[in-house]
Amino acid sequence: MASLPQDLKEKLLSALERVEHRVSMAKFITKDKLHLLEPINIMPYYGFGNDTYVYIKGRVLEDEKVVQPKEGDGVLKHLKDTYKRFETDEIPHIRVKASFAGQEIEKETDEEGYFDFEFRTDAPIDYSVTGNKVQLQLLDHKTDNDRLHAEAHIFVPGKDAEFGIISDIDDTVLVSNITNFFGRLKLMLMKNATERSPFPGIAGFLRALCKGSDGKGNNPLFFVSGSEWNLYDLLINFFRSHDVPEGPLLLRDKGTRLDRGDFETSDQEYKLQKIRHILDTYPDHKFICIGDSGEHDPETYQKVVAEYPGRILSIYIRDVSPDERDAEVRKIAEDIRKQGVEMELVKETLSAARHAVKQGWINEDQLEDVRQACEADDQSE
Repeated sequence: MASLPQDLKEKLLSALERVEHRVSMAKFITKDKLHLLEPINIMPYYGFGNDTYVYIKGRVLEDEKVVQPKEGDGVLKHLKDTYKRFETDEIPHIRVKASFAGQEIEKETDEEGYFDFEFRTDAPIDYSVTGNKVQLQLLDHKTDNDRLHAEAHIFVPGKDAEFGIISDIDDTVLVSNITNFFGRLKLMLMKNATERSPFPGIAGFLRALCKGSDGKGNNPLFFVSGSEWNLYDLLINFFRSHDVPEGPLLLRDKGTRLDRGDFETSDQEYKLQKIRHILDTYPDHKFICIGDSGEHDPETYQKVVAEYPGRILSIYIRDVSPDERDAEVRKIAEDIRKQGVEMELVKETLSAARHAVKQGWINEDQLEDVRQACEADDQSE
């Protein structure tokens, strides 16, 4: 579709999106009327909050029975699980109740089965009393075996947090070949979470940033990515398999509009919206941003720096693109530098870690940990 005029491309994609939605709705209505639905369940995603605000998101789906991948799973098993992830049968317009800190909120899922809840309080939330879980309950059911209850975990920065971290995933943490459609497709279809490769040292670098300069901190980490929510479980399993620190994931709904034939452009406004949500939730925190040059992360962070002066400590961009793109990124870096923020274009993780030591965000012991992590990851490839 790259050669089509943009307005025609938009019309074609809109038409495809409408067809996809109608087919999906017709499928659900037919299965529901004929009592052919599999048991349904709530899929909660990680939430986040502050002293007076909590946000969570989730989805109601038929149980696709995708199990956690393990080493030795064959390609056919992974292909089957990948199909299940993307061929999800969402449950629209079903009532969900969320309970937290003495509040209860009820909502219907949207047409894609998603829901989100926001809790606001006047008095500060005492998480030692409330805990870090939001209780979720289906108020309607479709089969006798529906799982009606679930819990959503809330990430809340500690009082000793020095700063926050916002990181992309594809081609920043996880090798994805996002600028090469066929390369990305091959990785997605042929390798499960235990077999996918992290960029050497990135897990160690993120662990160091989360610990902070004294190694004892509780710095919050947020992942903002153009990856689809359908890949949520695969990404969580990847993080756990490779010792990547966990934090809230802010992903995208699947759908025709997400795959415009131009992954970079389609993600930019979405990422900006989600980063604003994070920065607005933590107005007293400054952030370190991490991304790559293959997508539009430099342009996105450039806008963030302009919109939130004084809130961004530094930006690390992994260089995964051709030389001509590097020239564009350096121009963006120069503009950002004029606003008092350094944007480092790095080939490998250790260079970013060295810079972070100079700035006092991590210490020398952590730098050595990152160095060892880079070597270990290089040897495992």
